[in-house]
Amino acid sequence: MIEVEAIIEVKNLQLTLAGNAAIDGISHVFQLNKNIGIVGETGSGKSSLLRLMAGLEQADQGTVFFKNERVLGANEKLIPGHFKIAYLSQHYELRNNYRIEEILSYNNLIEDEAAVSIYKLCEIDHLYKRWSDELSGGEKQRVALASLLTQEPEVLLLDEPFSNLDIIHKRKLLSLLKNIQATTGVSFITVSHDVQDILSWSDEIIILQNGKIIQSGTPDYLYHQPINEYCAALLGHYQLLSNKNESFSDLTQIKTSDKDKSLLIRPNYFTITDNKVKAIKGIIKNIEFFGNYFLVEVMVNDVNLKISTFIKTHTVGEEVFLTSTIDRFWFL
Repeated sequence: MIEVEAIIEVKNLQLTLAGNAAIDGISHVFQLNKNIGIVGETGSGKSSLLRLMAGLEQADQGTVFFKNERVLGANEKLIPGHFKIAYLSQHYELRNNYRIEEILSYNNLIEDEAAVSIYKLCEIDHLYKRWSDELSGGEKQRVALASLLTQEPEVLLLDEPFSNLDIIHKRKLLSLLKNIQATTGVSFITVSHDVQDILSWSDEIIILQNGKIIQSGTPDYLYHQPINEYCAALLGHYQLLSNKNESFSDLTQIKTSDKDKSLLIRPNYFTITDNKVKAIKGIIKNIEFFGNYFLVEVMVNDVNLKISTFIKTHTVGEEVFLTSTIDRFWFL
């Protein structure tokens, strides 16, 4: 068995909040030098897990390790937290009635020249003389991030970093995080309720539900082989077609003996083609525009199939033919 080098490991974590199990027996190894995303519906335990790993919450049971050293819980330290684990709250709290230069100076633990490089990287070097209550949400976030980085953490826990940002600032933050990682080598563990925010840059995604890990793996694996419908829904558009439906048997070239199983269909699993060989015929019922692609609803027999395409010349009522774009289908 290949040894996995862990930066953080959690073992049998339990946490009860307001009488409910916020974290219910979670064990997992978070690998060094990996971008890890944690996703799940609201109330699934994402932020609680992050705070436990940071030492900012006290577990009822279980242990958190940072490089094989136990991380003390919030009740075990006068000032909670681990000096090598930085936690960026989704509220990015800054001291009120302070200039930004004062806030940065107070938290800085590295040489001034190195700190200035981080401030420039985070694009906050023009904000030094501003008061903390004069900043926009995005500016506050970058100041809080820079302040954490000047404490030289080895892992950065990001709690919903994209939730309060528009699409332009989301892209800007993602680019910033990639630059930070390339420059500092810090590992990221990111919580998000929207997997699309972290799908492109996560090496591993962990899916939580009701305080438990339901499934984990690479984004590609989870997208194509979710363990259940909950996981399928978190990863994007999907449809489930009954195994009893014969409309797609010739096209997919796959069946399962379990008649209770359903075929998982993503919008990119089929394409509209001019080649009628080994294709199925359908009628376009609706077209939706999503900027960089169209979502086309095609009625095939009694199934309304959703297909993504870049072609904008299709029209409602048009007869089209569909072929499969993948070699293997997945049943739930």
